[in-house]
Order: sequence, then structure tokens, then C-alpha cells
Amino acid sequence: MDTYKDLPQGHMDDDLFKKIADECCSNYVGRVSTYLMNEPLVDPKQAERLAYLNRHRKFVTKTKINTNGALMTPDVSEALIDSGLRHLWVSVQGYSEETYRKSMNLSLTKVLDNIDALLDLKEKKNAKLPKVSVTTLDTKLVHDELDYARKHWADRDVKFKIHSLDNRRGTDLSDLAMAKPKPKRNCDLFLKQAYVLYNGDMIICCHDWRRTVVLGNVGEQSIKEIWNSKHFKDIIREYQAGDFSNCEVCRTCMVS
Repeated sequence: MDTYKDLPQGHMDDDLFKKIADECCSNYVGRVSTYLMNEPLVDPKQAERLAYLNRHRKFVTKTKINTNGALMTPDVSEALIDSGLRHLWVSVQGYSEETYRKSMNLSLTKVLDNIDALLDLKEKKNAKLPKVSVTTLDTKLVHDELDYARKHWADRDVKFKIHSLDNRRGTDLSDLAMAKPKPKRNCDLFLKQAYVLYNGDMIICCHDWRRTVVLGNVGEQSIKEIWNSKHFKDIIREYQAGDFSNCEVCRTCMVS
């Protein structure tokens, strides 16, 4: 979804990152992922920020990122390993150059080589982390290649996860989805996870690509204050009552 064409873009500054990280690290947060609406390895400070979190986190807090792997060079891989990153999920959407180009417009060979290099580097450094998983969406484009994918990752002793496609708040994906999506009406994502943009705006969900529901700004308030605000509580009550007048993103959300 090309939101970069008509929505503001930017980089989170160090002071805002530290404010968010310190709040997370002083509480028993289950997971912190240092990205939201972007490819995480585009950020040159990614490993540095993961290392900060891992130095200060509570024992229950895990760090995790999802990447397409295209920028996972040997230097980047070593920095991620050294950062203490707990979970690294690599999204691979196709297992032939043709399919992968159609889905990602990137080089499959390069991505697979990057994954292999990271696994080899982990072994060389005798590093247990990050735990590496590969994820693939079951789409009409990739479906016939999934058996090959299962064997490929089993041979590399890598955990392989297949996910169904959702419609990212109303986007028509009928040309890709294996099954017709159904409305999602018992979602708990926004009840258990906080989603913060580069400018500090806390939005309701990672599916809200157009940033239609802003709950507050963590540069001005704490995550805890926003989480317990009347504004957020009112939206939760409305959602539970089936009223989407202030949360249109939830009305149009569907999953396969």
C-alpha cells in the first residue's frame, strides 16, 4: 500500500526512541518490535536500538523484527546477532525467481543467500540468538510452491510458518487470497499491543496503514497514560458494542 506517496514519513529521533524504550523496559512488556510501517533493516540504527533494549529490558521482554531479508548483508547480520535480538522472522513470498519478482520485485537468490549467510554466521559465532523463522503467505501466487518451501526450510533446520492473507483494512485482495475473507469482529490486537509511529503517534492497529485512529502521542504522554485514557476506553466500548463510527478501520477489517 503506497502510503508513502500521500502521508508524512520520517525517522524516529533518539530521544523519542529512548523515552519509549525506557518505559517498555521499566515494565513487564512481553515483546518489543522496533518497526511498524516499514522494512526494519532500512533503519541504520536498528541493531543499536535493539541492543539498547536488550541491555535494559525485563527478563520477560523479547525483541523481534520481521524483515524481507533483502538488506540482511553479512555486516547487518552480525550486528543483529551481537545486538541480542531474540526473534528474527524473514518473509519469503515466493520460491522461484518469477514468483518472487511478482510478489516482492526483489531477487530471491539474494534473499536466500542472505538467510544462509546469517545461519552460517550464527553457527560460526556459536550464537543461539536470534531464533530464525521464515514466514510465507498462502496466496494464489505462492500456493503451489509451499511443499517445496517446507522441504527447503526443513533441510536448513529453520522453523517455517505459513500464514493466511488478510485484507489490511478493506483492501480488495481477491486476486491473491486462497479463500474469501470474512469480517473480523472478535479482534484483540488493539487490546494487547501498542503501535507507535515514527513521530510518536500511537495508532489503534498495525493494519491501520492510513493512520485513521490516533489514540495519542507518546512524545507528549506515556504509553500507559494513552492506554488508560478516556478516548481509548470509549473506542473499546464502541467496538464491543458494534459501533464503528470512530473506528472505520475495524469495520472493514477481514481475514481469510
